[in-house]
Amino acid sequence: MLKDDNSRTPSAADPAEPGGARWQAIAAQLRADILAGRVAPGERLPNEKVLAERFAVHRHTLRQAVQALVREGHLNVRQGAGTFVRELVLDYALQRRTRLSENLARLGETAGRELLSHDVAPAGEWATPLRVAARSKVVVLEMRAAVRGRPVSLSTGAFPMPRFANIAALVERHGSITKSLAELGVVDYTRARSVVSTRLPTQSEADALARPLTQPVLVVQYVNVDRDGVPVEAATTLFAADAVQLVVEPDAT
Repeated sequence: MLKDDNSRTPSAADPAEPGGARWQAIAAQLRADILAGRVAPGERLPNEKVLAERFAVHRHTLRQAVQALVREGHLNVRQGAGTFVRELVLDYALQRRTRLSENLARLGETAGRELLSHDVAPAGEWATPLRVAARSKVVVLEMRAAVRGRPVSLSTGAFPMPRFANIAALVERHGSITKSLAELGVVDYTRARSVVSTRLPTQSEADALARPLTQPVLVVQYVNVDRDGVPVEAATTLFAADAVQLVVEPDAT
């Protein structure tokens, strides 16, 4: 259920409310209810008439608030059915220092990370981004991340040998790329390049993400480098498009 605010709700014509502030206040309250779980994922919001009466505003003002939350990814409008809370929406910031744990911490979420497989193989397609010879060896890790028990990403990453020969064991222990790299002497790393695209998943990818074959995935191909600019990881991450939206923004200060 939506939270009922028992405090006085100003009318649309209340002079204490500057232009635009009313719909923004309504959006803020609805957003807070969604993030706090007071409105269940997948739950249908009351219709426009009911919400407009609750907040004592015209439908146009209410519609502005709802549209803002749709743009943010919190709500989903289904023609003929109504407006629904999206089940899980994560803002994943692409920054110079992109870290899954930090992205989720800002949203009050945590991820369970699972190492699905690891192998030692010729660099092949990873040679160019890692700046190594095609016949040199790399450790290839396949990982899956889940939030609230729901898979949200599937990653395949390559790490050059012999520098990172033990990374699979460390990732299994820590459940974290960042902690594993730190133990191997990479105390900091930054994103040198990110390429974003979208496509339909393969059957195995759809199964791993627990999504239908007809639902697109967001694809991020990237390279991380150490403080000296030497590549430490080249990877591709698939994000479930219904659960993650990519945000390009400057690093937090």
